[in-house]
Amino acid sequence: MSVIKATASRSNLLFIMAVVLGLYLPGAGALAHILVLPALAVALGVTLLRFPAGYVKKPGELLAGTLWGILMNYLVLGNLIILGGLFLIQDEKFWEGLVLLAAVPPAAVVLSLGEKIKSAKGLIMAGFAGTYAGALILIPLIGIAFLKFLPVHYDRLIILPFGLIILPLLISRFLVDQNLDEWVRKHERIIADICFFIVFYALAAGNAQLIRQWPEDIVAMAAIACGASVIPTLFLLITGRLYKLSYAGVSSLMLLATMKNCGLAGGIAIYVFNNEAGVPALVFAVFMFLNILWLKFRGIYHQWRQPADEAETAEGI
Repeated sequence: MSVIKATASRSNLLFIMAVVLGLYLPGAGALAHILVLPALAVALGVTLLRFPAGYVKKPGELLAGTLWGILMNYLVLGNLIILGGLFLIQDEKFWEGLVLLAAVPPAAVVLSLGEKIKSAKGLIMAGFAGTYAGALILIPLIGIAFLKFLPVHYDRLIILPFGLIILPLLISRFLVDQNLDEWVRKHERIIADICFFIVFYALAAGNAQLIRQWPEDIVAMAAIACGASVIPTLFLLITGRLYKLSYAGVSSLMLLATMKNCGLAGGIAIYVFNNEAGVPALVFAVFMFLNILWLKFRGIYHQWRQPADEAETAEGI
């Protein structure tokens, strides 16, 4: 993985295009808004094809990874987002978006990025699967707990997460049954990239005028997003060095502790609340983009230091 390839990848370029076009050419925003939920369902559906058939038949073997995933993504990252919002955010629309962001599971990119940077595959997959299963309960619970004094369509808050997690699972199983999974796997990244282009274009276009006005709450959200990336990263780097944890294990925990599914949070936000509630997801997506670049460069540096035949293959911490 070269520096140029890591920086100028198709995913990175499409994300930048989505945000820039959404902000300055928002004319197709209404159409993109309609396509957000189908795009999310397809993107997550093709991502789930990475899990082999019968993956969850031995839940005991997945328990440790599941607990690490929930600990990192919800108890650490989710609480950092909530605490930052409590102290820094004034607008209730942005607060709604932050609560949803804290409630969603990790970004789908953690699976493909984990492979590229040589993280612990078993830990990443178990953590990813466990948090998505937990999200079916945690998204409605967190929403009710922190939004109970605001007007909320609770039926949508419950139905949408189920639809956007269960439906992709059904899509992935349908593709397997129809023997289409091999073809989809070969084109997984471009399918997911196009789907998330639609999502982030819709988020940017729906809030183009607001973002260009640059209200103070956007600066506050940027500070929260920066802190939510930097604090877990520094903690894990220091802990890994002190206790001599494996590169693969620390990298896996970094992915789970710094990545939220911003597309999913934004999609739910604009359907349950309004376009403004999707702004936190867009702001966090920008910082997640920068975090992905840093993790890729860290992976390149690690691979440069380690001879290919001595690369770590650890599956845990």
